[in-house]
Amino acid sequence: MKRFAASCMIASLFLTSAHAENGNAPAFFVLDERSGHQFDMQAWQQAAKASKGGQFVRTYRLLGDDSVLRKARDDAAKAKASDNVVHLMTTTTPDKNSREFRESLAQLKQQFQTDPKFKGVSALAEWPMCALVQLGPGNDGSSLRGTMLFVLNHPQASAACYPLVQIYFTTPPGPDGKRIAPVRVDSTSVALQAALPPMKLARKMLADKAAFQQGKLIERPTNVFAPAEEIFIHAYFENVGRKDVGTPMASYEIGLDIEVRDETGKVVKAFPDEHTYKGASPPPFPESLDYFTNFVTAGITIGEPGEYTIAYIFHDRSRQETPPVAAEFAVTVK
Repeated sequence: MKRFAASCMIASLFLTSAHAENGNAPAFFVLDERSGHQFDMQAWQQAAKASKGGQFVRTYRLLGDDSVLRKARDDAAKAKASDNVVHLMTTTTPDKNSREFRESLAQLKQQFQTDPKFKGVSALAEWPMCALVQLGPGNDGSSLRGTMLFVLNHPQASAACYPLVQIYFTTPPGPDGKRIAPVRVDSTSVALQAALPPMKLARKMLADKAAFQQGKLIERPTNVFAPAEEIFIHAYFENVGRKDVGTPMASYEIGLDIEVRDETGKVVKAFPDEHTYKGASPPPFPESLDYFTNFVTAGITIGEPGEYTIAYIFHDRSRQETPPVAAEFAVTVK
């Protein structure tokens, strides 16, 4: 793996755990590099120093000497932490960003459920750029099961993931015996949103709904509609805020009001709170301003012939203090 300075990336993370109040426990990491997939040791040691002060993360490198594993077991027994020896391997996936990584991981998890050769394999923790997977029982009768760290192919991914892995294993399990994955708060996304201007309408169109339902975005050639024909629109926004920005729980929420105005501008029909658009929006990796974008579709019908202006008024409910944005369309119903 490519080596690089990890300190700046680690400093940009804020890590929490549901069981953090219980204190920390030493974890004995046996980094298995026999498969040819090497750990970035500079990033690993930097993470250990930054996240736990180095006192809870004990590191052993398993290259060709199996006695290393016995050494780790003995040291763990002396520290009364025999159940916290972590046999850890790593592999880099071909994915270049978090979207590709989520898709690959979803396929892999499906295999865990359906392919007999993956019996006993399960995902322990998932983040935008990596995932911890517990492997099935080995054939040597050992109670120690291996753990694989899948990391996407990005030069900063290891430095971002290693602190998460270390905190996962050095935070004691809850009363039910289960560990909870630490939350990575992406400070870059938080800072980007803090400086984000209000939501802005970037593009709009009267769209062909039949084509859109087939996956094609085509502008309608005319603004003339028959009575009761749906007036279907597509709008694309920039600077859309996120609730719980920078966390895996991040989401967007856009509210819609609709006003139908006659030729004089008088509102002849209003539809307040007509619809709410919402969905999960975990932060991307690498971070980008493209993250704060969304598109929406909407439509209404008008039965009475006439000339109208339809105002689709959108509200960024993640940032209530920002003004609404209107997408207006002049239409003829006849």
